[in-house]
Amino acid sequence: MFAGVSGGALLCAGGANFPGKPLAEGGRKVWHDRIFALSHPHGTWQEIGRLPGASGYGVSATWRDRVVLAGGGDAHAHSAACLTMQWDGTRLGFRALPSLPCPIANACGALVGDTLFVAGGQETPASTTALARCFALDLGAPEPAWREIPWPAAAPARVFAVAAAGAGTFYLFSGAELIPQARGGAERRYLTDAWSFHADRGWQRLADLPHAVVAAPSPAMPTTAGGLLIAGGVWPEYLNALPKDAPHPGFSRDLLSYDVAADRWTVLSAPAAPNAAPARVTAPLVAWREHFVIPSGEVAPGIRTPSVLTYPRAT
Repeated sequence: MFAGVSGGALLCAGGANFPGKPLAEGGRKVWHDRIFALSHPHGTWQEIGRLPGASGYGVSATWRDRVVLAGGGDAHAHSAACLTMQWDGTRLGFRALPSLPCPIANACGALVGDTLFVAGGQETPASTTALARCFALDLGAPEPAWREIPWPAAAPARVFAVAAAGAGTFYLFSGAELIPQARGGAERRYLTDAWSFHADRGWQRLADLPHAVVAAPSPAMPTTAGGLLIAGGVWPEYLNALPKDAPHPGFSRDLLSYDVAADRWTVLSAPAAPNAAPARVTAPLVAWREHFVIPSGEVAPGIRTPSVLTYPRAT
């Protein structure tokens, strides 16, 4: 889904699911255009409108009481469209932004000050390679225009990476490189590299992650101590350990903590919480009120959840 905050409410829009048969039974993925608002954590969701078209797997961010939506797409095509949506409690409004230089879905992105960064992704649903491209849009400029940031040298192209922002810096973590296969399609190579971009210093290679965090909720959560937290994601060792003839047990609730000053990662193992909202992937992360919020998302292959997972912002 796309998600952000406007008018004090949490807005969630679009996305995709399998409303008929499950994926494992040959179900068909369906994309959506409905937009929902939640004005209070203990309130009731309200349907407030529709996107210009069904779309999911784009980048979204909250900027000056507006939710920015960049890229995304459906089963047939990916999109370069960018727009903002704003909710005042009664009326939903849209405003067009300059289109991305190319169609993009399955990318990651984050807002650094007034500048939205979008990195990686795929240009079409049939692409067997990922994009090694990064774009930036200064939303506060009188006439905003996308500019391309040169991709970090030696860094693989990727999909489903995790972005982050802090102290004027854009971060790019993990993701999966796509390797074209002779028989068609692409194989994923899970990545553990980490990068930061600052306008004054360009790209810098950071310490590798302890393991990949492909499709983890993005962007990462900033901590009060100036670090970053990544919730879950998937990696090869985790996938290889899954039972082959049993129901999917759900994704890892572990957190990866990044100490920015020390350039060091720590794995924080989550205690067993059988009654808690399940961990999820392919979902946005939004700062709303006193929490970081991860609405809906995928809790097993092809299985979406109606629950909303939260983490306290005083982490």
